[in-house]
Amino acid sequence: MLNQWLNDNSENSLCHGNNQTKKWTLNFQTAPLDLRLLAIFLFLCLVQADINAARPNILLLFSDDHQVDLINAQGNPYIDTPNLDRLVTEGLSFNQTFAEVPTCQPSRASLLTGCSALTHQTFHPNYSQTFNRKLARWPQVMQDAGYETFWTGKWNSHGQPKFWGITKQSCIATGGMGPHIKSFTEGKNTYEGFSSTVFADAAIRYLKQPHEKPFFMTVAFTAPHDPRTPPKKYRDRYKPHQVPVPGNFYSSYPYDDGYRKIRDEKLLPYPRTVDSVRQEIALYYGMISQMDEQIGRILETLKETGLDKNTVIIYTSDNGLAIGHHGLMGKFSFYRHSFNVPLIMKGPGIPAGKESNQAVYLHDLFPTICEMTGIDIPDTVESKSFLPIIQGKNKPIHEYIFGALSDRKRSVSTLEYRLVRHYKSEDTTDLGPSENRYLFFDLKKDPLEMVDRYGQPEYAEIIADLKQALSDWQKQKKDFVNADIF
Repeated sequence: MLNQWLNDNSENSLCHGNNQTKKWTLNFQTAPLDLRLLAIFLFLCLVQADINAARPNILLLFSDDHQVDLINAQGNPYIDTPNLDRLVTEGLSFNQTFAEVPTCQPSRASLLTGCSALTHQTFHPNYSQTFNRKLARWPQVMQDAGYETFWTGKWNSHGQPKFWGITKQSCIATGGMGPHIKSFTEGKNTYEGFSSTVFADAAIRYLKQPHEKPFFMTVAFTAPHDPRTPPKKYRDRYKPHQVPVPGNFYSSYPYDDGYRKIRDEKLLPYPRTVDSVRQEIALYYGMISQMDEQIGRILETLKETGLDKNTVIIYTSDNGLAIGHHGLMGKFSFYRHSFNVPLIMKGPGIPAGKESNQAVYLHDLFPTICEMTGIDIPDTVESKSFLPIIQGKNKPIHEYIFGALSDRKRSVSTLEYRLVRHYKSEDTTDLGPSENRYLFFDLKKDPLEMVDRYGQPEYAEIIADLKQALSDWQKQKKDFVNADIF
């Protein structure tokens, strides 16, 4: 029928410009139904192809436990990070980025849902067993909008990658931690080596494949999470006596916060010593520098394939790490070293060599990328797009930044002040003694957060306002711990 209709309407063909151009003029209304449906389908395919061609690729480089102040170009002369430095020079750095829950599974669930942990319900001690499956999932949203989704590296979230909308994967390391020497068998191929290298190899293999759609790919490094076992080249690079001791080094944490006996805090005995902390920091630096080299290989492949011209590159981490600050080794606190994370973005439409000091959450990335790529932000997403900051607007996105850690801690911060509430835990898991108390820090006068000013009369009004803001947030989120002010 289609061929017959085309032949019958051939007299409608017109020649213009000395027969150089031939154009079919088809009357859509008189065409058979199957032709009209075909035309509509082809038109929609062309529209989607145009949309896909215009949309940037997204590359998320996602590390594990990277302390915010450990990038050379951002002010740490003791560590070598030339490839992250290049992102800083060529991109936009967000200096006040916070992980609402500074620990692995909850932070990753927030990133992938754009929600508070009090909403997605991934919390100690049950973690992903209590995940709220009704929430939109970032990779699935990208896939539904026409993106190909890829993941390599650490997977420590509810269910399997496919549940989250990940269509391609390679070298998936499940669980919270483990040895950094990895081995993955996929079909007839076996990939072995140091974790960051293996994951970078998987990313490079993917980038070198043909891509008919824009991609949303994640390289989830297990570094620099312990065990801190960098390859010899990087193990030897940093000498313990040459790395700096934190300015807020304590031999023991002075408060009963309910985490004294958690695994991370058992990595070094009490009291902490300068020598033992320096040894850990030297190895930690080695882990970061080795990962940085692998990031460089990925960035070079982007350039070689020409994909760099239309790719938004994001570097960030799930949380920070104390590693000697405040007498702590882990990340279960709301001090800058654990609560803040690095965040750098580079790509089309993103200013180069700039920085922002506006407060954002790690999980604001989900709606931000949706808005950047013209994708509708799902109704379940609670976080906010910081695209206005990228566009140069200086209006704050958040008045307050909130934090939550199991049933033991809550916090509220501005760029000037931080209030932390400790709870006496009812959890039977023996993670150490806990107590009901508040801590308050003036971040301008005391950036190392060493002086608890709670109870000082000159801060009474500020503390009262922060207490009320925290209580209101807890009630709005239906927090399972007591939100009443004391």
